[in-house]
Amino acid sequence: MFLLYQILDSQYAKNLVVCYFNHKTRPETENEEKFLENLAKQKWFEIEVADCDFKKLQKLYPGKSFEELARDKRYQFFDAVMNIHQAKYVITGHHLDDKIETFMFNMLRGSKLSGLTNMKESHGWVLRPLLSMEKTEILEYLDDHRLEYKIDQSNAESIYTRNKIRNDILPKCWEINGAYRKNMWNLMHYLEEIQEWIDEQVEKFIWSEKDFLITDFNNLTKFLQKEVIRYVYYISNGKSTIWLSSSNIDEVIRFINWKNNKTVKEIKNLKMSKDNKKILW
Repeated sequence: MFLLYQILDSQYAKNLVVCYFNHKTRPETENEEKFLENLAKQKWFEIEVADCDFKKLQKLYPGKSFEELARDKRYQFFDAVMNIHQAKYVITGHHLDDKIETFMFNMLRGSKLSGLTNMKESHGWVLRPLLSMEKTEILEYLDDHRLEYKIDQSNAESIYTRNKIRNDILPKCWEINGAYRKNMWNLMHYLEEIQEWIDEQVEKFIWSEKDFLITDFNNLTKFLQKEVIRYVYYISNGKSTIWLSSSNIDEVIRFINWKNNKTVKEIKNLKMSKDNKKILW
């Protein structure tokens, strides 16, 4: 709501389409949807609403958590709205606390560096202009200016992993150091710079994004060899390193140096084949 009010007060208000995805997991969502529809009439902005039956969806995808399914459906909805309205960007209200939670969430899942740095202010068609703001700053502004907003009470329940991080782990960080958010911001920015440098080195090696020579690969340091595999997997799996383990990377490196030719190695959506002196992917 803070982001919406800011845009409505800007020159971009006339180009705004507000998207509300109703997860239908709480009885309050119907009132929240009506609140936004009424605000749209008052402030003269377009609104698009969608929902999903997640109980049925989870039966179809039992291996995925509700959090993953909800995110997938939200972004499918955003993509559809972009196509309908020929929009250039989706702007989300993620703030610094969200960025820290995502960092912790991905770290606990064993994500590689790219997974720890994937929430950026600008990433493709997604913009997140509030990433440097703390949640307390946003709430203070809304309260000071008497702007109406809604609270998702389920966020206070430590049912999902992200909620446990928000409610149980991060308050302990604040007890240890009240400036932990600033320190985390600096750490994440530092890691993003490291990731950018690594990607530059890897992209110099994989300039064609189709194949590379085995001899050239073996001339890289062990670290860069692993980062090449990580990068190839990341590109092949929709810019995600989820489910890529250290043992997976070691398997691929052994495959690359295996003497047999005309063989194939697959990990999730990554498919590598060997053709004499080349690795095709």
